[in-house]
Amino acid sequence: MRGRDKALSHFRGSAAQGYPAGAEFARAVRESDLLPPLARHFESLGFRVFAEVSVTGRRADLVAVADDGLVAVELKVARWREAVRQAVAYQVWAPHAYVALPFPRAIRAARHRPRFEAEGVGLLAVLDGEVRTFWPAAPSGRRFPALTDLVRDRLVPSVPLDAFPTGERFYGDSRM
Repeated sequence: MRGRDKALSHFRGSAAQGYPAGAEFARAVRESDLLPPLARHFESLGFRVFAEVSVTGRRADLVAVADDGLVAVELKVARWREAVRQAVAYQVWAPHAYVALPFPRAIRAARHRPRFEAEGVGLLAVLDGEVRTFWPAAPSGRRFPALTDLVRDRLVPSVPLDAFPTGERFYGDSRM
């Protein structure tokens, strides 16, 4: 092994992912691995959580609904640019849209903060079951309020959100 290769050898076990060996994300991370920590995060903020919500032909990975809020989140393991485009599409009906990535990928995406901010998309990072907000989403200027109301009514039809017991989750298919 040449000198330079020897110095980098401790990264060889997971070089494809770009993580040091032994890191939580050294194994293959799936979008579905990000969902439970994100659901707990939004539930702790008083939201009801729905997965795989289809609206106007697009599918949001996670939608969080509260009496005074509606948030769409696009989960990605990588490809943050694609995630931003998808989050922008959700802004037609979601007052706030986020991209959620594993922490190492979020660090890389954070280098492009001006792109996220220009689109009004927030960035969330997931590591060891914890969620951190790198920066919040701006209120959407693309939103159609009637579509927001339709989404809210379809997800939680005419029942106040505080009528549900805490801790109950809605994972599953919610298609519109």
